[in-house]
Amino acid sequence: MKVSRLFYFCAALFPGLALAQEEPFAASISLGYVGTTGNTDTTTFNTELLATWRRDRWVHNLKFQGLGAQENDVARAERYYLEEKSDYNLDEVQFLFGKASYTDDRFSGFDYQAMVAAGYGRNLIRRDDLTLQAFAGPGYRENAITNGDNVGEAIFSLGENLTWRISDNAALTHSFTSDIGEELTASKFDLGLETNIVGNITTKIAFQARHTSEVPPGTENTDTMTSVSLVYNF
Repeated sequence: MKVSRLFYFCAALFPGLALAQEEPFAASISLGYVGTTGNTDTTTFNTELLATWRRDRWVHNLKFQGLGAQENDVARAERYYLEEKSDYNLDEVQFLFGKASYTDDRFSGFDYQAMVAAGYGRNLIRRDDLTLQAFAGPGYRENAITNGDNVGEAIFSLGENLTWRISDNAALTHSFTSDIGEELTASKFDLGLETNIVGNITTKIAFQARHTSEVPPGTENTDTMTSVSLVYNF
């Protein structure tokens, strides 16, 4: 799997990530599964790993998402997504960021899509129960078309992240990113509601929409996913 390329790239671009492991960190892993038997045998799973490291003025966030689906032993979906975003806080409101992501979607018509970007961001809301940040900056993306050419282009990347702790047992998260290029624009929308069950175990109801403005023939511009998962926080 080509995800290893971005692991090496992230390590070179954000060397502070390795140092940050010396400090306390927060992480969670979730898993959702659906299986049917009988007239149709189907298996669907989704998984997500989130990790946050903090060190001095740095905040490092790592995200991995995986999706797979089979119907009668025939693959219907297989996607892997890896993202690393590092923020350097200038003060309580302003920060600089660097970001890299890698998408390997076997049914998208692309062999892979990889991007890097850096720029400026602001904490629009920063409270104990509610945080909202927005960021934007220039970057570069490589679109590798399956059985085709690799197309590299300059992009402008923008996004926002929101976390709302509704109560002691429930939290709502939302994020939106858009990487705008001359060849295509790729946007991603995530919405999740997490509710505590017992101890470190929660349930998460999530919706995700991904849109690519220009895609290879025979593929759709928009993919959506709705999931219910168990989450372990540590």
